[in-house]
Amino acid sequence: MEKKKMKLWKKILIVIVIILMIAIAIVARRAIILADIDKKVTDYENNNKNIYSKTMYEFSDYNSTIERFIKDDVDKMILERTSKDGEKVTVTQIIYPTQRKMFTEARETKVMYIYEEEAPVRGSHLEAGIAPIASYNTIMNFAYSTNLPERILNAIVTSIKTVEIDGKQCYELSSLFSSNVLYQEGTVQNLMYIEKETGLPVKVIQKVNEDGEIIENTTKYQYSFGTVTDEDMQEPDNTQYTLKQ
Repeated sequence: MEKKKMKLWKKILIVIVIILMIAIAIVARRAIILADIDKKVTDYENNNKNIYSKTMYEFSDYNSTIERFIKDDVDKMILERTSKDGEKVTVTQIIYPTQRKMFTEARETKVMYIYEEEAPVRGSHLEAGIAPIASYNTIMNFAYSTNLPERILNAIVTSIKTVEIDGKQCYELSSLFSSNVLYQEGTVQNLMYIEKETGLPVKVIQKVNEDGEIIENTTKYQYSFGTVTDEDMQEPDNTQYTLKQ
């Protein structure tokens, strides 16, 4: 009888070990994929001085587009936001090495602000060399992790599978928690699509519970490198704006 019990416990132990090994293998695979995505995006971020990006938001209460033009040491961003009732706001921000200019247009009012300040440093994983507040990223990186424990945690809570989006082989990341993603309140599903070859984001589909109704918000991304011209970096006509101090 004792021998039978011992054999039973050995079998249970073997099953537990196998399950643990499978779980570890799954998490390890996810962590490797996340690390690969992170590295690819970091390489794009840190090794390019000419970047164009376009982010398109289709939300329940508004649509907006953010275009970004980076050339050498200048960063220009144009945000256009349109509410469901048709009201449009446009903000253009240009960051120079020692100055930042902001041009806003809303309800036929145009205002310009000028700030004398040192530009933050653009790049990924720069926290070890400079204060985090002084660095920023321009390429969305859903696999970003500051350390190994953080990456393992993200791997545990994120499911990953391969899908095809617009003819591209992509990873589909699904998670309701990530150390580097902000989730809208009431989020019930968050799907992030990343191109396998480049590691660049393609789109995000976020389903949100708003007063019992499931609303689907979609964000789409476009990136290109080496395409930004001097003309793209020009400021709006300053004479059309009122300078505010």
